[in-house]
This record gives sequence, structure tokens and C-alpha cells, in this order.
Amino acid sequence: MAARSVEFGLLLHTRHLVRGEHGPSAVEELWGAARQAEAAGVDHLWVGDSPRLSMLDRAHADCLTIMAALAAKTSKVRIGAVPLIAALRNPVLLAHSLATLDVISSGRVLFGVSVAPQYKHVELEFEACGVPFKERAGRLDECIRLMRRLWSEESFAFEGKYYRFNGGGIQPKPLRKSIPIWVAAGDDERALRRVARLGNGWFTVAHTLDEFVGRRRKIEQFTRQVDRVSEDLPSTLFATFHLEPDARDAEEKGWSMAERYFHQPRSALRHLNPFFGTPEDCAAKLRGYVEAGLTAVVARLISPDVAGQMRLLLNEVKPRLRLGEAR
Repeated sequence: MAARSVEFGLLLHTRHLVRGEHGPSAVEELWGAARQAEAAGVDHLWVGDSPRLSMLDRAHADCLTIMAALAAKTSKVRIGAVPLIAALRNPVLLAHSLATLDVISSGRVLFGVSVAPQYKHVELEFEACGVPFKERAGRLDECIRLMRRLWSEESFAFEGKYYRFNGGGIQPKPLRKSIPIWVAAGDDERALRRVARLGNGWFTVAHTLDEFVGRRRKIEQFTRQVDRVSEDLPSTLFATFHLEPDARDAEEKGWSMAERYFHQPRSALRHLNPFFGTPEDCAAKLRGYVEAGLTAVVARLISPDVAGQMRLLLNEVKPRLRLGEAR
């Protein structure tokens, strides 16, 4: 079997940019982390999306604006947002913004979508944006289809359930004629079917290898039903990392930093997929995912020593994940 390397992406933290006490220094820190990650060899950079209700302490700086700035401040690393809540935005305007981003970044844009993040105040967020919460799934599906047509066709009329216009198109077009759309999905079969029908890739926070394998098998089954080739569908794991030479120290420090960052106790952070341990242990855990079809990892680093953690990921973890080579 030919050797295959797993791609590594880095989540850039933008929550602190909306917390007033940090000021401009936080912005410079963000650009520095992006340049550092590109120089270190990270394959892609990611930002989050949840900009509307900052009183809930879930807010991020606007992801499209941050992506545009990242495109100007980097030269080769790919740039993405996940999960982009596409249903909250007009698809014509979103397609136009993303196509423009693709042009100014020389074709480096990618993004992952989901129906909505799973937290209790999400309905308020939809209400604040004037979008009926109950329509979010249907709007997302229609949005994906409409954006792909806007990126590839010069002019057309569209009559959907949620969006319609008599005729027209957008300029500029993406450099690659389209932009990869990854679909985030957990256990919900409707979301897994969306991956199969509409996704260029699958984004997951599968907490165990069994979860990953089970969900991937369902996606493969659903892709066959819609005459797609499941083996060509890449999979990305979103996970939180803290690496130390001592496994116990790594776990204790990792959870402590996660609690401080999210302003929540460990019991409320079950949505995280923690990889708190030695590089060897984390690589061994990840390798099972890779053997089951994982093609990329997006790492959230919660340590203030981002550069040090990145070095451990890229130099100590990533080389151990190459398939087709001796361990």
C-alpha cells in the first residue's frame, strides 16, 4: 500500500477578539499564530462561526471577515470556517462572498456547514437573524445546491421552497469553478444523509473509534443509495489537543485549560473530543481513525504555548499516522 499522510489543520481562536479587555493585541496575536502555523507546515487554518449573541459567551468575530484578512496575511495555507451556519445567511450573498474570498486567496477557501451548533440558545440566534428555526435544515440543503449553481453557471432562474429569483448569476466565480463544502454530522441520520447527498467531505467530532466507524459506514451506505462513490469522500476529525511528556499531567492541564477557556466546568464540556496525553498515546489513538478512513485532523489547541503544541503535533504525532509505513 502506498504511504498516505494525514492532513493537519489548526483552529484559530476568535472568541477572545470579541471580549473587550483584550483589545488590538489579541488581533495581532491571531495574525502571528496564522503566520506561525503556515511556516510550520499546517495544511489549513479554521475559524468558528457564531457571531450574533455575544451575551451568551458563544460569540466569535465574523468568520468571513477574518478569512479575508487571513487570505491577505498568508500565501499558501488553505483557509476555512466550520461550522458555517449557512442557513442564517442569504445564499446569493454568501456565495458571492465566498467566491470573492476564493479569488483573493488564489483558490484556498474551504468550509464546513451544519444545520446549527447544539446549544440551548441557538433558537434565539435564528430569531435575531430573522430566520425561522424550524426551517434551518431545509434552508441549508437548498442553500448548498443554490451556491453550487451560482459558482458554476453564468445565469439561471431559481424557484425553491425558501429562495427564488427570476434570473441572474454572480461574479466573480471561484477560481476552481466551485468551493469544497464539507458537512458536519454526528449521530443524526438526517445529517449523515446530507453528507452523502451534498458533501465534498465529512466533518465529525466522533468521540470514539467505534462512533467514527459506525457513522462512516452509514455514510457509505447512503452514498451508494444516491450513486456516489463513498471512498472518494474525505473525513475530518475535529479534536481538542494538549500534549505533554507525562500523560497524567497532560490530562489534568488539558481539562484545566479547557475549563478556563470555555468558562464552564468539565461536566459541561462533553462536546469536546479530548486528546490530552503524550504524543505517542495520541498518535496511537488517532491511527485507528486513520485506518478506518480518516484523512484530516483539525486541532483546537487550548495551551497558551500554541507554537510548542503545534511542533509536537506536526513532528511527533503526524509522522506516526502515515499508512503504508512501519510504525
